[in-house]
Amino acid sequence: MTSIEETAPIAAAAAAVEDGAPPVEVDEAVAATTDSSNPADDENAGDDNANTNANKPKLNHKNYLNLLSYIANIVLVYGVGNARWLGTPTNGELSDKYQTLVTPNSAAFTIWAVIFVSQGVFALLQLLPRLRDHPMVQQGVSYWYMLVAATQIGWTFTFAYEIIVASLVCMLLIWVSLIAILYRQYYTESDGKLLEFWVLRFPFAIHAGWITAASALNVNVQVVDMEVSASMQLAVAIVSLAVLHAVSVWVLFNIPRPNWTMACVLSWAFGWIYVELDDPIEKITTTFDPDTIGGVKYAAITVSFIIIAQILIRLVLLAITSCNPYRARVNVVEDEEENGGVDEQAETKEVPSGLVIEENKV
Repeated sequence: MTSIEETAPIAAAAAAVEDGAPPVEVDEAVAATTDSSNPADDENAGDDNANTNANKPKLNHKNYLNLLSYIANIVLVYGVGNARWLGTPTNGELSDKYQTLVTPNSAAFTIWAVIFVSQGVFALLQLLPRLRDHPMVQQGVSYWYMLVAATQIGWTFTFAYEIIVASLVCMLLIWVSLIAILYRQYYTESDGKLLEFWVLRFPFAIHAGWITAASALNVNVQVVDMEVSASMQLAVAIVSLAVLHAVSVWVLFNIPRPNWTMACVLSWAFGWIYVELDDPIEKITTTFDPDTIGGVKYAAITVSFIIIAQILIRLVLLAITSCNPYRARVNVVEDEEENGGVDEQAETKEVPSGLVIEENKV
């Protein structure tokens, strides 16, 4: 509020004009009164800034572990599995050595670029104040990404030294750790925003989808390493394809909120199996007859298209409210809000009127 002293120069100037006197310069006085700052206001502003900084979530050990796990994972997996740091064969060379009927074409492994880039984005952005204490990070990922990285590094070493049984165990542990992340995130409170999906959930969904396919492949590699008969290898390959298709059905139709990413990745894997068997390497042609190779090849591409059809069907079902978990979830929230409002009114009506009168008097 402007005080009497502050308005005095202005009033004096107005009176001088009315009396015909020379105008009084009041700009400096007005500026002085206008620009003068209240020390109490400055102090309050400083307190507000301090409170804002104090309310920002702080980085904790989970955030740091996520970043360190990513760095260790990408460095060691690339260095040992591709750059020959230990003088061992590359993953590509070992894949040819232990070629199976369900080994995808080498182009399929470009998906690792998407996996590592998306997880790199996650590792960096989860350090920001907006995401560092996000439930999807603290409760959803928790310590499980550290286990994913550790077991993936373990797989890289065991496979590089051709300890196939140990590599299979590590592969299954990677899968368990990723499924644990997906499970925990599924039941963690979500804000439903695209940022949350692409930064905090997608990196682990695509990884889980590929490791699901890789686990089936690793089982077949183990069978090849055991040097069993061609008929046994064929049987394991057929069962592997059936299990992977069953997983695609599960993540699309059994889970209320489908995991679209995993289903797409499995379709990707089946498609590249077809490409590989369309021009198989010598190891496959000398082990299996052309009819067997052709049968598995066409089965793989058929299942790939079946999964795509499943995805389209599931999308169509979203138009039905009872089959749309996202719309049903919104309806439940709205119903709870409406019921909550009714309950509050009922509680208000039950309050004795005498008490309300007394409150009003006070």
